[in-house]
Amino acid sequence: MTTSTEGRTALAAAVLALLGGLLYLAGLVLDVVTLVRFPADAGRALVHAVVNAVLVSALLPGGTLLLRRHPIGRIGCIAGSSTALLATLTSLVLSATGLAFVDLGGPGDLAAGGLAALGVVLPPAVVTLVLAVSGPVARWCEAEIHPT
Repeated sequence: MTTSTEGRTALAAAVLALLGGLLYLAGLVLDVVTLVRFPADAGRALVHAVVNAVLVSALLPGGTLLLRRHPIGRIGCIAGSSTALLATLTSLVLSATGLAFVDLGGPGDLAAGGLAALGVVLPPAVVTLVLAVSGPVARWCEAEIHPT
C-alpha cells in the first residue's frame, strides 16, 4: 500500500490517466463504428478517430507505466492530458467560429453542449496534468531510478 505523498499523488495521476484513456478508447471504438456505418461522415469521424487514437496511445501506457514508477509514464500522462486539453479547446474554437461541422452526433461536438463538454473533459485533464507535472510525482519516479 502506498503511504507516501509522492506515491498517492502519482497514483491519482495514473488512475486519472487510465480512466481518461479508457474514455478515449470508447470514443475511438465509436468513431470506427461511425466510419463503417456512416461513410458520408468519414471526414469528421476520421479526425475524431485519429485524435482519440493519439490520446489512447499516450494515456493508457502513461498511466500504466506511471503505476510502475517509470518516468516515461509521467511523460505519457503529461502528453496525453495536454493533448486532451488542446484538442478540446481547438474543437471549441472551431465550433464557435463556424469552421467545424457540428451535428450533435459525436463526443467531440461542442456547439450545443460546449460548456457541458468543457466541464466533462477539461477538469480531469487539468487535474491529471497538474498532478503529473508536480514535484511529488517526479520524485516518486526518480526514486525508482536512484533508490536510496
